[in-house]
Amino acid sequence: MRSLRVLPLVCLSLIVLLVLPATAQTAPPPGWRQVQSLPPQTPVQVKTDHTKTTCLITTVTEENLTCSQSVFARGEIKTIKLPRKAKSTVAGLLIGAGVGAGVGAGVGSAINAGDSGSLIHVSGGKSAGVGAAVGAIIGIGIGAIVGHSTDLFATTIYKR
Repeated sequence: MRSLRVLPLVCLSLIVLLVLPATAQTAPPPGWRQVQSLPPQTPVQVKTDHTKTTCLITTVTEENLTCSQSVFARGEIKTIKLPRKAKSTVAGLLIGAGVGAGVGAGVGSAINAGDSGSLIHVSGGKSAGVGAAVGAIIGIGIGAIVGHSTDLFATTIYKR
């Protein structure tokens, strides 16, 4: 039962540890010179006035960014970011596991709370534990997908 009291604290600690580094990056992003210093074949996320794409850098001049698929004029580029998909996937996985475990524990203890006459009745603590485990497994999958698709930790290196 004590582990159920510690679970929310662990989840809250994980969320705080993951959110603080993301909010600490409030300094203004560097300029075009940093984009020019990137080596060829560096993956970047380019957001323009009309599109958003991820591509590999071929060359960068004073006026254009040439990627594997297309050429972007510097004037049309809103932002250029370095993707951090792995870090975002792990963060989403951890957050999903924590949230899923918390929801699963609540659902597991609520389902079995008033059913003492059933043949398969177990204590509230055991059903909460099973619910937490099932919720964490489901939350891991959902969190990893959401973390990977949103790329929470992409680093902005250019902003118009």
